[in-house]
Amino acid sequence: MKLWSVDDRKLKEIGAGTFFYAGIFLTEGLGLLLRKTWAEYFTIIVTGSFIPLEVYLITQHFTAVRSLATLVNIVIVWYLLARRLGERKRQAAFRRPSAIS
Repeated sequence: MKLWSVDDRKLKEIGAGTFFYAGIFLTEGLGLLLRKTWAEYFTIIVTGSFIPLEVYLITQHFTAVRSLATLVNIVIVWYLLARRLGERKRQAAFRRPSAIS
C-alpha cells in the first residue's frame, strides 16, 4: 500500500501545501464575504490557475470525467470573467454624466 511509504519529509511537504491552499481559500472566501472587488478577480485567477494542470492531466491520461471537469472549469472562469467585466461596464455607464442637465 502506497500510504505506508510516506515518510516524515513528504508528510511535512503535504502539510505545508495544504496550509498554503487553505490560506488562499480563506483569503478568497473572506474577500467575497466582505464583497471586495479584488476578491472577485482573485477568484477568477485562482479558478483559472487550475486549467493548465487539468489540461496536462488530460494529456497524460485521457478520461471523459477529466475532460468534463476541465470543460466545466473553463465555463466557470468564462462566466466569472464575463460577469465581472459586465459589472465594470454598468458601473462606468452609471457614473457617466448625463447629456441632459
